[in-house]
Amino acid sequence: MRNRWIIRLIVLLAAGLLLPVTPALADGSPPGDDGVIIWDEDYTLEEGERLDGDLIVFNGDVTLEADSHVEGSVIIWNGNADVEGTIEEDLVVSGGDIHLGEDATVEGSVVCSWNCDLEQEEGARVDGGVVEGVPQRSFRFERWRGFPISVPSLPAFWVSGPGEVLSWVLSAIRGVVAILVVATVAGLVALIWPQQTAQVGRAVVEAPGPSFGFGLLAAVAATVLIIALALTICLSPVAALTALTLGVAGLFGWIGIGALVGERLLQALNAREIAPLWAAGLGTLLITLVSAGLSAALCLAPLGWVLIFIIGCLGLGAVVLTRFGTTDYATSTSAEHRPSPPTPPSPAPVEAPEPPEPPEEEVGSSET
Repeated sequence: MRNRWIIRLIVLLAAGLLLPVTPALADGSPPGDDGVIIWDEDYTLEEGERLDGDLIVFNGDVTLEADSHVEGSVIIWNGNADVEGTIEEDLVVSGGDIHLGEDATVEGSVVCSWNCDLEQEEGARVDGGVVEGVPQRSFRFERWRGFPISVPSLPAFWVSGPGEVLSWVLSAIRGVVAILVVATVAGLVALIWPQQTAQVGRAVVEAPGPSFGFGLLAAVAATVLIIALALTICLSPVAALTALTLGVAGLFGWIGIGALVGERLLQALNAREIAPLWAAGLGTLLITLVSAGLSAALCLAPLGWVLIFIIGCLGLGAVVLTRFGTTDYATSTSAEHRPSPPTPPSPAPVEAPEPPEPPEEEVGSSET
């Protein structure tokens, strides 16, 4: 019952925004049977008049004189409401003030939100209750039938009204800012430690299996250790330090993979000079946007979680194997396991030839 005004508000707002509407003015004649939608004008329902349907006013004030009757809801966006008559359903005002005179009767609810002040005189009657301010509601979680994982539902604008709209917009802004901050941090890390960042990315490419395995093992072991340390009071700071180390290692691995993706992307675009700053920032922004976008989509959310899990394990494992990028794991392991070339046989020693004996001198020459 309470959310009925929200359903009506959203439907009528959509109709007013999408359909061409001619502004209606109160000229003393009774309104039509389908209600009234007014843009940038004030509306007055005079004494004794009846309105069959809803009254919707954008950027205008509404005055319901005594003995006037609205057989529907009154919805005002950016305007004030001065009510002395009767409203059979709800009164909704956003961005304006509400004044309920002593003869006012609202058989539904009164909703006053978005910089709205309510003044209710003694004698004014509201049957459905009064709601003031913007409700701050968080996202709800629900389970798919046959699917055991809880997933965030889409923002139910038609259920929680302007408060849910504001909450969803603020959440979207926070998400975009967080993604930009991660990309900026990635660029700074690659600028300060370019070699270490590159070695983490190379370890992922040249040893994906060990990287994923060690990353999964490190995540499980660190989680168990953090829980065990957190159960004790004296070792809880150690648990916080371990969690911080795990988060830093995971972020560094994410940046390493992002730097690799950004470098490959810039190479595909035939970039002349690939600076580590721009490669890491662009690649990290890309993989973070893709992961967050898939996770936010209701149908593709499991795919986004799987992608985050795989990239996280690969990056964390590469950080562990390279000791935060200080050693080149892939090169060292390949050098250790590379078979040594066969030793060529040593040549046999060659004996030096004996010098020829000098010829004997003839006897005749000596006698002479």
